[in-house]
Amino acid sequence: MIRSTSYDDDSNDSFDAGRAARPILAIIIATAVLYLGAEILMPLAMASMLAVIFSPVATRLEPYVGGLISAGLIVLAAVVALIAVGYFLTVELTEVAVEVSGYSDNIAVKLSALEKETPQWLQRVQHGVGDVEQRLQQTNQKKDKRKPTTVQALPTAPALTEVLKPAVPVLAAVGKGLLVIVLLFFLLYSRWDLRDRFVRLAARARIPVAAQAIETAGDTVGRYLFLFSLINLGFGIATGTAVWLLGLPNPIFWGGLGFLLRFIPYVGALASAILPTLVAFAVFPGWGKSLEVLGTFVALDQLAAQFVEPFLIGHGIGVSPVALLFSAMYWTWLWGIPGLLLATPLTACLKVAGDYIPELGFLAVLLGVDQHSED
Repeated sequence: MIRSTSYDDDSNDSFDAGRAARPILAIIIATAVLYLGAEILMPLAMASMLAVIFSPVATRLEPYVGGLISAGLIVLAAVVALIAVGYFLTVELTEVAVEVSGYSDNIAVKLSALEKETPQWLQRVQHGVGDVEQRLQQTNQKKDKRKPTTVQALPTAPALTEVLKPAVPVLAAVGKGLLVIVLLFFLLYSRWDLRDRFVRLAARARIPVAAQAIETAGDTVGRYLFLFSLINLGFGIATGTAVWLLGLPNPIFWGGLGFLLRFIPYVGALASAILPTLVAFAVFPGWGKSLEVLGTFVALDQLAAQFVEPFLIGHGIGVSPVALLFSAMYWTWLWGIPGLLLATPLTACLKVAGDYIPELGFLAVLLGVDQHSED
């Protein structure tokens, strides 16, 4: 009897270790698949996030215009909005660069004042680095003089591939954008059929998933992202108004930049404050306006995060701030800047999937807020 008991304990320990290792193995395999299939999976993720956000709108439009037209109208509106935002940011950024170049004298005066206020030890370090660079340049020039003269051949006409090489990244970006648009249309138009197919596949895999649960999860994520977008829009309007009152040029641009960058978790609002702070440094005399602009962005971001978001969203979908930070680092490492922009909606979708699908419950544990910390 003693031997059988110890055998059962060992088997239970190995079984528990196997169950604990499954989520880790699943994360490793998913990471490898996401990394290797980024060319296809990244546009699919973008289209899926947009489909989740716009699904409530499509559901309300369908009784009036039908599923096909409602999906087409939403995709058309999204494309027009994207083109308008891109054009607006390009034109406004060019105008900001032109205006800043007109204040070169003010920038030179401030930089010279900074150089005078630099401590002696730091000046010595700068002079030492400059001396080393000068000696290296002299050594390289002597080596260049010792090189034998070579006969320069006549330049040949560049090949067609060399001419088209700079356009390849642009064409690739356009292709990915078109793929996102097409996927978004079909995901919106066929969302009910896709939901039913997913339920049937889950049933064959003996995973208990109800169609109502998928619909509820989609509505939960869509509502969260919609309210979060409204808060970011309010942040953009508030920052644009604040910098206009402070006298900074192009306030609409700074408000739009704040709205877009605040979708990046934690660092987005601070990143949106850097450029207007530098412009205030160039435009206004002294340091007061620069500090006021930076303080305005930080204060409005904290106001939105600490008061507005809890009031409108409450606890939201229960995503842990630490998990959101690690998720942003993970998706940025995996997919770069697009991954950083998708970090918040992807984390929200994974958290809600863990809440409604028992086999993915480990995601709810990893990404969710600890109930004891809330209490």
